[in-house]
Amino acid sequence: MRNVLYIVVSLLLLTTYGCGKSDDVRRRNAQRERINTLDSSITSRKPDVQTIIENYLAEAKDSLEWYELYLRHAKYHLNSKTPDSLLPYVERTIAFANTQNPSPRVNGIKAHAYEIKANYYHRHRTNHNEILKLHTTAYEAMMNSDDMEFLPELCANMADTYTQMNDMAKAASWYRRALYLVDSLQLPDIKNVTLYLGLARIYMNLDDYDTSLKYYRECGSFYDRMPVNMQAYYLNNFGNYYYFLGDYDNALKMFLRMKSLLTEYNDYGIDMYTCKINLADVYLNMGRMDDAKTNVEEAERFFTDNKIWMGVYYARSIRIGMAVRQGHPEMVPKIIKDYTHDEPIEDGIVAIHNKYMLEYYTATGDWRSAFENLSRSFSMRDSIADSRQHMRASEIMQRLKEDTLMLHHELEIQKKDAALKTNQTMTIAVIVFAILTFMYVMAYSRKRKLQMEMNMMQLRLDNARNRLSPHFIFNVLNNRISSADEKERNELMTLAKLIRTNLDISRNTYISLYEEIEFVKYYIDIERVMIGDDFTFTVDAPSDDILKYIQIPTMFVQILVENAIKHGLKGKDGPKELAVIITPSDNATDIVVADNGHGFDIRSTSRNSTRTGLDIIRHTIRVINVQISPDDITFYIHNKKNKDGRIIGCESKLHIPRLQTSKECFRQAK
Repeated sequence: MRNVLYIVVSLLLLTTYGCGKSDDVRRRNAQRERINTLDSSITSRKPDVQTIIENYLAEAKDSLEWYELYLRHAKYHLNSKTPDSLLPYVERTIAFANTQNPSPRVNGIKAHAYEIKANYYHRHRTNHNEILKLHTTAYEAMMNSDDMEFLPELCANMADTYTQMNDMAKAASWYRRALYLVDSLQLPDIKNVTLYLGLARIYMNLDDYDTSLKYYRECGSFYDRMPVNMQAYYLNNFGNYYYFLGDYDNALKMFLRMKSLLTEYNDYGIDMYTCKINLADVYLNMGRMDDAKTNVEEAERFFTDNKIWMGVYYARSIRIGMAVRQGHPEMVPKIIKDYTHDEPIEDGIVAIHNKYMLEYYTATGDWRSAFENLSRSFSMRDSIADSRQHMRASEIMQRLKEDTLMLHHELEIQKKDAALKTNQTMTIAVIVFAILTFMYVMAYSRKRKLQMEMNMMQLRLDNARNRLSPHFIFNVLNNRISSADEKERNELMTLAKLIRTNLDISRNTYISLYEEIEFVKYYIDIERVMIGDDFTFTVDAPSDDILKYIQIPTMFVQILVENAIKHGLKGKDGPKELAVIITPSDNATDIVVADNGHGFDIRSTSRNSTRTGLDIIRHTIRVINVQISPDDITFYIHNKKNKDGRIIGCESKLHIPRLQTSKECFRQAK
């Protein structure tokens, strides 16, 4: 609802601005041209720009123009070696604006002042709440100003803040808002460049490299038309894209182009040292240790002097990697101890830090810390997956809102036409109503379809949470297997097979019953050691050829087997029995998982016990029954009792209808 309101308000303000400009609010063309020329000189890093500002100040016609020009000193210092110098200019301008009667022009001055202050904190501090507050104040003032063409850039800055906070869904929403404003305000298409770069960075952070590359290529077509600061921003982000892909040669080319560009324009502010820290990391991964050392020392010195702790954290991470790869892991504890700050760090930089720490733990044989490091990495990957699904869902709802807004807009147009043209015929009215009704029906149908897609996304996300990240854990297992005795080696090899099979099957919504049973057998081999020698596991099923043609939802049998062992058989005295019974027919398959354990007690379930596994099964069944299966999948669980009414075990039963595409293959296999 808030997105719809801001669009409507924007359009109303744009209409008012275009129709009712007065002499008190409207800037003279000469004043506007002067401001634009000055801004171009600042972005192109002209060496005499401060002198130009002072000359323009001496020629100012009124106090409003004077403060518009005066604020350009702050804009100049934002990207210089002395960013703190901008604060007096900003504070004086804000104090002046607050003493003036509100007007579109005063609001524009106030908005620019607050936005420069927000960008200063964004680059040199980590108080995100304060940054968002400043951006919001600037946005509200700009919405009531005569300088609304600045709104897309302000929205992009708000999006950058949410990106730094790792809230990708909100960041993407603000970038889409900025794109809409560029179109609505009919601004030059060059205004879209920073927005495309922001979206490319978001998709890169979410590991969606194909979509990210699409936006970077879109930006590349505007490169020659970009100002210098935007060219540097583009090269930095595109270099990061290649870095995270592991393409260090192309990453190096981008960062060296960025360094050359900044050197040409004598820019030795934060952009240059951001470039140097990125170069240090690339050189480290290319084995060029001397180049890495030179760049990381220069960057760390700058970040420390300016209290940019995220940059210091990144520099210390690179130094950890250098110490390990040069064969001096004993230096790492001191490097870690020297960093004492606790500011929030972007996920991408944390991932780099974790990578080098894992190399350190592996080099020193600290497997416990390596495993804890992996756990943190897995949690971060789960968070990225969650953000990706959240953002996809947000995009779907955003498109739906845009469709609804378009429908409402057309309704308003029709009302105005009816008021102005009272002689319209009934036939035209009927046609218009039919068109609008059709659009409404289409929008409603699309909403239902998109809601189904969101349910499937959530289902895949729930399934993905049970997966393990493959790369690092197999490295740890392989190192451990190579030094283990024969018994332990066999156990670890079985565990590795279990994990690899889990990775293979978790990617799919459906797998064959043959694959599911094979995975369950691996799982049983792992658990058998913990249950005891008096444990018996049996599978009563048709031949493998038939099982290969029976498709079931992934992990259904495994979850039921795991629950039976965990809550029924572990801790039980005497013989322990677990059986899986599979009974197929032409149209369905019945699967029973039975044990002779303690039984199922619904009163003791919680989110930390059986409820999580059973909820996944029930949620999956609900989605599949609505979208895919022509018949209902059913599931129930009950306790088995003897003649005396005593519980002697638990039995879970699944009834899964056969997919139409596999019925004929099943009959042939029989």
